[in-house]
This record gives sequence, structure tokens and C-alpha cells, in this order.
Amino acid sequence: MTTPNTQAPGPRAENSGQQSGGNARDQIRDVKNQVVDQAKNTFQQARDRASSSLGESKTQFADQFGTVADALRRTTEHLRSEDQQRIAGLTDTIARQVEQVADYLRNKDARAMRQDLENLARRQPALMIGGALVLGLIGARFLKSSERRGGRGGGQRFGRERSFEYTGRSEQAFGDGYGESGYGGGNA
Repeated sequence: MTTPNTQAPGPRAENSGQQSGGNARDQIRDVKNQVVDQAKNTFQQARDRASSSLGESKTQFADQFGTVADALRRTTEHLRSEDQQRIAGLTDTIARQVEQVADYLRNKDARAMRQDLENLARRQPALMIGGALVLGLIGARFLKSSERRGGRGGGQRFGRERSFEYTGRSEQAFGDGYGESGYGGGNA
């Protein structure tokens, strides 16, 4: 007969259980740290790309403002040569203001511009609300005009959008289901 092992599990068994539990925890912690580090790196790369893109867009926008200011200066010179001093003074003032905006865009970084905008919003909330309204109207107008252009290119067509010109034969007003005469398959 064999006698059962009645000894209590020793410290060796507990330690091996704790080690395997500790190893698993360490592995999980390492994997978690790797995932967190990878997420931080990805976020930093995305932030850098966005910052670079914003900087390029800001520079292009500033250059466009500079071009408008130059055009206004040429207009001012032309008006002065035509002896239109009052209007020339007005266009010169506008040209200076547009050039200041261009310089501001060239010389400020995005963070400083955001802080300036926040300060302006605190000092002049009505101006910000009005600006938001104007931007909303411009955006809606842009979307509406781009919708019209997209609809003509080949999307869904409706009968009322078709133009009718005299070609010597009858034109269909709606759809393609009734043949050339508009009533059944026969020719007129």
C-alpha cells in the first residue's frame, strides 16, 4: 500500500505559483507599457504632421493676403494717376490693413494666434458671434454652390433639370422608359 503524501505544500510550491503570477503580471505590464509608448509616438507623429500642415497652410494664406495687398497698392497708384485721391486714400488704407494681417499670419505661431483669438473673444463677444455668423453663412453658401456643381456632372437627374431645345424631334421630359416619341416604342 502506498501512503498518501500528507505533507503541507512547501514554500517551493507557493514561490513557483507567485513567480508565474508575477511573471504574467510583469509581461502584462510590459505589453501595456509598449502599447502606451506606441500610442504616444503615434500621437506625437500625428501632432507633428498637423502642425507642419497648419504651418504650410498659414504661410500660403499669408502669401495670398500679401498678394491682395500688392494688388490694392497697384490700384491705389492707378487711382492716384487718375486723380482719384479720396478713393486712392481708402484703397491705400485697406492695403496697409491687409498687409498687417499677412505679417501677423507670417510671424505668429498657431498657439499665439489661438491665445489672441481667445482674448479677443473675451473682450468683444459680439464681434465673435458676428464673425461666427458670417463664417456660417459663407460656409453654407459654399456648400450650396458645390452641391449645384456636383449635381450637374452626372449624379441623379430630374426632369425639371433638363434643358429643352428645338432639335427637330421630340425630347423626353422624364426618364428613359417610353421610347423616342415619349409614348410607347414607336417613332413619331
